[in-house]
Amino acid sequence: MPSSTVVSLTKHESWTKAGPVVSHLDDAEISALEERAVASTAEPSTLGLWAFATGTWIVGTVIAGFFPDTALTGTIPILLVFAGLTQFIAGLFAFRRANMLAATAFCSFGAFNVATAFFFALQAANTLGTSGPPMILQGFVLESFGFIAFALTIAALRTNAALVLVLGTLCVGYVLTGIHNFNAGLVTIRDIGGWFLIVSAALAYYTGAAIVVNSAWKQTILPIGGEA
Repeated sequence: MPSSTVVSLTKHESWTKAGPVVSHLDDAEISALEERAVASTAEPSTLGLWAFATGTWIVGTVIAGFFPDTALTGTIPILLVFAGLTQFIAGLFAFRRANMLAATAFCSFGAFNVATAFFFALQAANTLGTSGPPMILQGFVLESFGFIAFALTIAALRTNAALVLVLGTLCVGYVLTGIHNFNAGLVTIRDIGGWFLIVSAALAYYTGAAIVVNSAWKQTILPIGGEA
């Protein structure tokens, strides 16, 4: 009987929008699988962006000084349900669509909003202080998410200008707001941070609108300065 020859395929690393893929598959086959994932799952970015925008601009108005800090209690429902859980779910669908950037952003900021809602609820129930160590720890959280937004901004440079502006202004907003948590006397810094959050939310509303409008019309009606 003829002897069979076993060909050993060498694994190699391919970088995709879904992240690094280490496999025996050639790059063409990996690209085809990636495109199939994109084509078989609806784009969740509009839902994620609008959920993010709604929670961010409402909280931003309080941080910017339009309303007293006690008004933060009124943001809990929208932070928890829409800006939190709904945005997180959009992130999970973005993972299924092989879009690591959108998935990481929506899941990260969705989880942040859920945690922030609980933080405000504990303060409203007088079980968590509104000054001292609890606020400093919250400042650490804001600075951490400022870094996350910064890293995502760098990643977004390969996508479109609109998303870069959303994440870039968000980064500044988080960092400035976090600085105020370390020194309550820096009210102006906090107000400016709140304005950056509002601007980020407005840009997210536009970006989400552009994606859904352009998809419905199958052409670029609202430009975003690159690929969706």
